[in-house]
Amino acid sequence: MTMIETKQPLPFKRQAEPPSAPLPPSDGNLFLRHLAARVVANVLHTSPLDVAKQRWPSDALLLRAASAPAMTTVAGWAAELAQRKTAEALAALGPASAGAKLLANALVLSFDGAGQISAPGFVAGAANAGFVAEGAPIPVRQLNAVPSLLNPYKIATIAVLTREMIESSNAESLIGNALVGACGPALDAALFDSNAAVTGTRPAGLRNGIAATTASTATDLWEAAVEDATALINAVAAVGGAGPYALVMSPGRAASFIGRVYHEADAPYRVYGSAAVGNDVIAIAIAALVAALSPDPDIETANAGTLHMDTAPVADPGSTGTHKSLFQTDSLALKVRWPVTWALRNSAGVAWLTPAWK
Repeated sequence: MTMIETKQPLPFKRQAEPPSAPLPPSDGNLFLRHLAARVVANVLHTSPLDVAKQRWPSDALLLRAASAPAMTTVAGWAAELAQRKTAEALAALGPASAGAKLLANALVLSFDGAGQISAPGFVAGAANAGFVAEGAPIPVRQLNAVPSLLNPYKIATIAVLTREMIESSNAESLIGNALVGACGPALDAALFDSNAAVTGTRPAGLRNGIAATTASTATDLWEAAVEDATALINAVAAVGGAGPYALVMSPGRAASFIGRVYHEADAPYRVYGSAAVGNDVIAIAIAALVAALSPDPDIETANAGTLHMDTAPVADPGSTGTHKSLFQTDSLALKVRWPVTWALRNSAGVAWLTPAWK
């Protein structure tokens, strides 16, 4: 009998799997999710982290190894997160605010607990530098650039939502719309006006102290539109150089301007529509604008008490106006206080006029 030798197959040896990379953040605005997580956590008596893990699991990263503490001043470990959050705070306002889109392209700083931020001013001019022959002394010029001081002002609002709204899967959208949507128009109204700063209340509007530029008198209204845009950009060109520039006008006028006047993505200017500018058109050299805001606004919720439902409440409402019992209606009041401010590094960076065209 012939013996047939058989060999047992070697056990399969699994190769070591490479460590899995963290899931990329899912689509969504980080700032809005931060607001929603804090509000829902207050209502459900849990932590914002638990809410974020449950609702947006791909946004939460689980660290399995020892690591250094995150610091917003350390590049590569939290500094970029702070910058992203600040940028997304402005992006969240974008649909409701031309001012937020404008500030997003400016020099944006973060308060980080500072009581005041000093941003360097600048004096634009071709005479500030020049060509120098080899071995010749380089001229020294005294540039009287006054620094721009950014004081921490705040935009604040209170919105009321039902408990069902906050506990629903649409909480992110509903909370974002109620809080951020309310702040957008308020930001535009203050940013584009000509009012002076009010100590402890608000920063100066971009047009404060700036006289109007003479509008075109061309009888052809679209020729007048082109001449006005040219005059405004030329007025701020000493500060803005090759751009970018922003032209801010009413939404309807902006739509007509973009539709009729040649405009492309790589143009040195952007056109923004805002109802806050009325019949005026404003040109801004974005390099002259600096802003500071907190990426982490204060959020408070309340489910008991009575609110004076008025957009212009008085200090002691008493029995005047409409009142709402949060407990009786099973509603929640959301209060947001958002530190935000801005300043011009050079007043020549803004020009405006009242055109004849629409």
